[in-house]
Amino acid sequence: MDKFSGQQIRSLIEEKKVSGELQQPSQCMHSDIVKCYEDGRAHRYVCMNCGYADKNRAAFFAQINTDQQMG
Repeated sequence: MDKFSGQQIRSLIEEKKVSGELQQPSQCMHSDIVKCYEDGRAHRYVCMNCGYADKNRAAFFAQINTDQQMG
């Protein structure tokens, strides 16, 4: 799992938003999850495909799309 600072994540997500690469979280299979750090401590997990963020990694696998395979 890749690790990024909070600022790096915000920049990467903003770039994807501007270029139209972000998917809708409800349609995303959350296959590219990275760990975000703030002040040197683990802060959140973020999906780089849709921008969905949560402190609990299991939240990515509890999405409504249970019929989709998770990456």
